[in-house]
Amino acid sequence: MKVFLDTSLLSDAGLAGFAKEIAEGVETGSTFYLSAITHFQLQWGYSMAGMSKAKYETFLSATKVEVAPLTKTDSEQAASMKPVEADIPDALIAATAKRYDATIWTYDKDFLKFLPKARVRLLRRSPEGER
Repeated sequence: MKVFLDTSLLSDAGLAGFAKEIAEGVETGSTFYLSAITHFQLQWGYSMAGMSKAKYETFLSATKVEVAPLTKTDSEQAASMKPVEADIPDALIAATAKRYDATIWTYDKDFLKFLPKARVRLLRRSPEGER
């Protein structure tokens, strides 16, 4: 299985609740990705907040998450989806996931504007950050 992890998951304290599932996925041969857009958003967030990126980099290494590049084809595909300005990053992420024939794990229902329901796994936040 190919899975793109969305910014909404990785920027939330609830990631700890999904870490075991991600680890199990890696062990069973699933491949996890971040789009270059998600990687940028996370890097930017850490920089703006003056926070260390060490835990994020450890997470990428431990889970063998690959950063998928954004291509010309992805940009064209996203543009054809005609997103409103606020949804442009989601459209770019969706186009990249579509090229990989992957599912997106996210808290963000906006991906349903760009991908079929079968390709969007909407996860729920829990108050204590666990599932």
